[in-house]
Amino acid sequence: MCNDKISITSVIIKIMSIVLLIIISPTHTYANASLHLDKVQLYDELKSTNKDKRLFFEHSRLNLSGLTLLSLLADLGTREHPILTQDEMANIDATDKVLTLQLYHIASQSYGNQLKSAANNPNDFRTALINDTLPAYIDSAMPQFNAVIRLRQAINKYKGMKNIAWPELTDSFNPQLGQGHAEVKVLRKKLITFNDLQTASTSKHRLHIFDQSIINGLKHFQRRNGLKSTGRLNATTKNALNQNIDSRINKLQINLWRWLSLPRIPPTTYIMVNIPAFNLKLIDKGEALIEMKVIVGKPSNQTPIMITAVNSVTLNPTWTPTRNIINNDLLPLHNQNQTALNSLNFYLAKGYGANTLYREVPPNLQEMLKQYRLVQRPGSNNALGNVRFNIKNNKAIFLHDTPTKYLFKHRNRALSHGCIRLEKSADLLTILGINRRKHNSGTKHLRLQQSLPVFITYQTAWIDNLGEINWRNDLYNKDKQ
Repeated sequence: MCNDKISITSVIIKIMSIVLLIIISPTHTYANASLHLDKVQLYDELKSTNKDKRLFFEHSRLNLSGLTLLSLLADLGTREHPILTQDEMANIDATDKVLTLQLYHIASQSYGNQLKSAANNPNDFRTALINDTLPAYIDSAMPQFNAVIRLRQAINKYKGMKNIAWPELTDSFNPQLGQGHAEVKVLRKKLITFNDLQTASTSKHRLHIFDQSIINGLKHFQRRNGLKSTGRLNATTKNALNQNIDSRINKLQINLWRWLSLPRIPPTTYIMVNIPAFNLKLIDKGEALIEMKVIVGKPSNQTPIMITAVNSVTLNPTWTPTRNIINNDLLPLHNQNQTALNSLNFYLAKGYGANTLYREVPPNLQEMLKQYRLVQRPGSNNALGNVRFNIKNNKAIFLHDTPTKYLFKHRNRALSHGCIRLEKSADLLTILGINRRKHNSGTKHLRLQQSLPVFITYQTAWIDNLGEINWRNDLYNKDKQ
């Protein structure tokens, strides 16, 4: 009889484990990767390491590790609130198993993209249990960038706005300076709540007037959202203002998951590229030494997200275009004007080193490309500009200078075939200690004494050093994946 009771209890716990895994399942696709080990085996191993004690409960109450983990899971969107439901508290064995697997999953996500110099792996979970340092391990599960702390704070701030009424601005609402309108109050409330407008900037008798303070608030909102800062309530700005709080929270949480791909401990010095922001920063000891605009890949030629490093620099580079660029851009240009490529300093090359054969671009270029490769000489027209920063990857992606500087005036700078064009390549050279004047003739390949980490990221929401939340368009539709 006693054995029957144990068997029934065991079955109930297993059933509740399955139910809870569904209930507490992640709300984002970032959290849906399968675990490497059998879930039951994994939990049993970790519990054994913990002297067969539950990991997140002390008797029937959450311990410090449990409270810390629930806070992290709520911020990531894996669960709605950082508190347990009645069902979870009634089945703490099943709940302990679910929480263990979710923490292991977070650790596994992070481990997949660690730099060798700052490696962490899920075995650290076991070490934390052995050393009784699990709360600290959970705290360090997210990469230790200041931006991560600010992002988690923003998520909780926006969760606090969920009960605020958010009427939408109507399509017909197009206010002019000095105009009174009932929807101006709605607009004013939104701008104040988002910290784009000071609360006491207007007397209560003029809250319905579209005045200069609202125009200034709109400009601030537009800057934070990557929009043209006009102060006019156009359709794009109205759509951004009408986004509901849940969608904003979801976007913040998606971007928090993305930080798991970066090292837990940031390098002292590194380059951070944010694709949707068209921005590059060189960070040293937490401070931006350089910040510049960049041009990234078009949606049809996306710049890949990657962790890599600059290991060498090529001054006065040649350019060997890819087959796609030749077929889609250069051959059509050649067919229109058979002298165009020669005037842009292209030539054909066959072989390598001392045995290389050279010739001008002939009229029958397409036929000759079966034997020769198309190359562009260094010079003012070279597509790579004056310098190429070589990064480790298998996709022929570089950071490089560009002769078409005027393109940096564009707001949407998704214009390249995937490489990252730099607004201020000379500044980056200087920081790396390279004097270009010493190498102003011929192509020179210079290896860096120490590789410089490069994080090519995709952040559609982040909090800047001023504490302001920035939003950007989902350029490659990755937020929806």
